[in-house]
Amino acid sequence: MAVYLLLGDDEERKARGVEKLRQDRQADAYDAADASPEEVVSACNSYSLFGGGAFVLVRNLDAWNAAQKAKIVDYLADPSPETDLVLLGKKLGSREKLLSAVKKAGEVHSLEQPTGKALVRWAVGHAKKLDLDLPEDVAQNLTDRCLGDKTRAAREIEKLSLYVSARPATEEDVAALCPPDVQGNIFAFVDALAAGERGMAIKLLEDLLATGEPPLRATFMIRRQFTLLARARAMFEDGAGRSQVASELKIPPFVARKLEDQGRKITEEETERALESVLMLESGLKGGSDLGDELQMELAVMNLSEASG
Repeated sequence: MAVYLLLGDDEERKARGVEKLRQDRQADAYDAADASPEEVVSACNSYSLFGGGAFVLVRNLDAWNAAQKAKIVDYLADPSPETDLVLLGKKLGSREKLLSAVKKAGEVHSLEQPTGKALVRWAVGHAKKLDLDLPEDVAQNLTDRCLGDKTRAAREIEKLSLYVSARPATEEDVAALCPPDVQGNIFAFVDALAAGERGMAIKLLEDLLATGEPPLRATFMIRRQFTLLARARAMFEDGAGRSQVASELKIPPFVARKLEDQGRKITEEETERALESVLMLESGLKGGSDLGDELQMELAVMNLSEASG
């Protein structure tokens, strides 16, 4: 049948593409981090028990090295006519033999996730397909809550479409149905600190703890955020792009975008002082203070907002 290579970071479009290609067939799914190329080739050469040709799906293609990818290249020289093979990855070098082999034997699609205003426009359009009137400012709020993650935004829009009827969605609807996740709360928390909004920062800290995060773990995550912020700022100042920052720091592209935004609001000196405050809090939560955990965290918010204001 055919081979398809879907590259890029738009996981929502990849998922839709896989379902369209699968055509209700049973999928033989593999993760390249766990499966060998020999297993995949064997599945490609096997007959489907359900008819209609086998459908073999390989996720996380980037986990294979050149020698492993070469096994798939060899298979593509004489592929099974009854099998559809779909390979999912982030990126292949322009000179990689697998890329050339797939172009010759099938199709290559690059699916990059929209960001910023483009993501907001996508959200408005996706809502319209679900008969939901999603104003642009409300869509902006929703995508911010989802940290620019298109896959999560799609899920939240589907929830809104079931909840809202015969009227436009509002920011109150988004707040009720689409609460920020832990990472979203941390981003919002750092944003509030950058703006010197102590009351909002304390409220967001309470929201973070309300998710069930123990104070010490929440503190670790906040420290990690400031550390990432410091490293990302240094890279951006040296001329690095978002994709390079995301790759180097091992974070999703939308997180790199958020770090770039936050780096414009907080100086290097302010970030260093904030890290010192977080380290002092961490020490106190580990037994270095006689105060209760929640009081320690509230006092730290005061110090952090001064450090970042």
